[in-house]
Order: sequence, then structure tokens, then C-alpha cells
Amino acid sequence: MQQDPQDESIVSGIYDNYQDTQKEILEMELKKTKNKLFTLAAIFFISDLIQLIAANAVNPTTLIVIAVIPLLFVGLAFLSTKEPLLAMILCAVIIAAIWIYMAVLSGGLTAISGLIMKGVVVFLIIAGFQSAIEAQKIKKELKR
Repeated sequence: MQQDPQDESIVSGIYDNYQDTQKEILEMELKKTKNKLFTLAAIFFISDLIQLIAANAVNPTTLIVIAVIPLLFVGLAFLSTKEPLLAMILCAVIIAAIWIYMAVLSGGLTAISGLIMKGVVVFLIIAGFQSAIEAQKIKKELKR
């Protein structure tokens, strides 16, 4: 039984189109993950800056100190183009560590303060994980 060469070209054309579509989806998911990390960096920097302004403690030293965590998130955003899931896991661990440290430091008071911002941060982390997991699945599929 011989196959028609035209049938093979149709099937390979469909497969090529599928591969191209998956690559486009991968790029979109990686971009979404990166944008979530950039947004988290901005949120942390702006919220810390607002707290410094409220405490009237703005000086170059404190600006450098509050820029450390956002710069880590920016670094993770660039890492997310290669390893999106790892970047989101590290981001979640850093944020959880900060929240636990602040809760221990303040005797639990910060655990309930700023619930709206914490809700936004949790939403961004979950959305980032969804994009990172989807990107990871597509990367594995494209390697086959």
C-alpha cells in the first residue's frame, strides 16, 4: 500500500503549523510570566516608597535598601524567559519569606495589614504560575 505524497505534505504542513502555533503560544506565556514579575517588582518598590514617604525617611540609603527585592524580581523576570516555573517558585518563596519575617518582627500585626495589596500580590503570583506552567508544558512538547 503506497501513500500519496500529497497526503504526506498535508500532514507535515498541519504539523508545521501546529509547531508554529505552539511557539507563538510559548512566547505569549513567557511574556505574561515576565510581565507578572515586573509588576510585582513595581508593586513592592512603590509600596515601600510610599511607606518611606509616610515615615519621612526618604534618603539615598533607604532607597537602595528598598530597591533590593524589586531588583531580585527584575532578575527573576529575565530568568523567566528560560526557566519560567523556577522564576515563579523563587518569587513565591521570596514573598512568603518576607511576609513571615515581617509577621514575626511585628508580632503578627503585618499579617492582617495591607490585605488588599496582599490579595493583588497573591493574584499575580497565581496568574504567573499559570502562565509558567503552561509555558513549561509547551517547552516539553516542542522538545519531542
